[in-house]
Amino acid sequence: MRMNPGETLTINTGRPFADILIGNTEIIDVFPLTDTSLYVQSKKSGLTNVTLYSTDKQLLEVIDVRVRDDFSELEASLRAAVPSAQVSVTNLNDRIRLSGQVRDARDLDTVVQIAQQFSERPVINAVRVATARQVELDVRILEVERNSGRNLGIGLRGRNESGSTTFQTNSGGINQVPFGTFIGELLEVSGTEVDIIINALESKGLARRLANPKLTTSSGSPANFVVGGEVPISRTIVSENGTAGTETDYREYGVKLNFLPSVLDHGLIRLRVTPEVSDVDFSNTVNGNPSFFTRRADTTVSLRDGQSFAIAGLLQTDNARNIEQLPWLGQLPIIGALFRSTGFQKSETDLVIVITPRIVRPVSPDEELVSPLGGTRSSDDVELFLYGMLEVDRPLLRKFREGEGVVGPYGHIIELEFEDALINKK
Repeated sequence: MRMNPGETLTINTGRPFADILIGNTEIIDVFPLTDTSLYVQSKKSGLTNVTLYSTDKQLLEVIDVRVRDDFSELEASLRAAVPSAQVSVTNLNDRIRLSGQVRDARDLDTVVQIAQQFSERPVINAVRVATARQVELDVRILEVERNSGRNLGIGLRGRNESGSTTFQTNSGGINQVPFGTFIGELLEVSGTEVDIIINALESKGLARRLANPKLTTSSGSPANFVVGGEVPISRTIVSENGTAGTETDYREYGVKLNFLPSVLDHGLIRLRVTPEVSDVDFSNTVNGNPSFFTRRADTTVSLRDGQSFAIAGLLQTDNARNIEQLPWLGQLPIIGALFRSTGFQKSETDLVIVITPRIVRPVSPDEELVSPLGGTRSSDDVELFLYGMLEVDRPLLRKFREGEGVVGPYGHIIELEFEDALINKK
């Protein structure tokens, strides 16, 4: 007979028995109720037997008992959770063995997770995936950076009769080369000329960066994309014996994209996207290592094939005002402007990420893929030096060969000039 671990069973015998012999008491316990009935309680998985003897020590019966897990409840749970899956469950040496076929990787992951709840031992997965759904992610990362600044510096400079500078309050302008400079003579005292110097600078800048990565992966499998570089980062480590040393790691920067797609029913795609745009800031260092400007987003959305969504609002605005002046003199009303330089800098950066997932399929074996260089080739010497072409496409060569769009004779014309004649060769 077969029993599940922890199950109890009452057995009635046809003849009275006097003695009971249990093969392995670690698997089952047997308690006699009457001379014709006994109570069996299973403990753990295994195979054993129960032997019954009469009063005169004659063998009456041998009952084989197999204790093993019954996973029929698991099959019902799988049918309810994944109706499209055709999965059978068997007991293989007290381990769950799954076999059959599921539609995609998402269904397979669900089946394995449910089966693992019914056993502490690892599940044997022999399930086949019918069709691997492929997802292509089209990502456009647009970053716009605008900056503007104004600097105004006013200073005094004194020169003696020889023309050398005797004093100068400030150079005017802050940390930048002034675009416009005005020098005017203010007064002359005891042979010393005092000039007023006005430096003015206004700057504006606009920078746009665009990345358009495209990645393709199977449903349920992650994919990542990195465009940028790596910066060495040094750190101090201490070994087990207490000796300190230096270790070098590398930190990636640039445009990074990680995504995990899952194709649901009716063409719905659940997508977890983690885009990141980072840059190195060498102006701010810690222990000789640079810092990083990083903007990162982590979101999970559900949308259909070909639909798009945008991540926006990653706006950063920096306003800086700087004043350089001589102590005390720069704080005087009105004339304090002669001993002061003022600067203003404003920077705005906006980041927009547009993401479009699509369900794609691999091409058939007899279907030829077209590459960007499939219709062109490098030009030869004649085409390079005579026509000035760096590369030539096949339609263009055919037009040259057939003279498409040319009225009248066509071909190569060589004109040679001599003193007494003009020779044309066609």
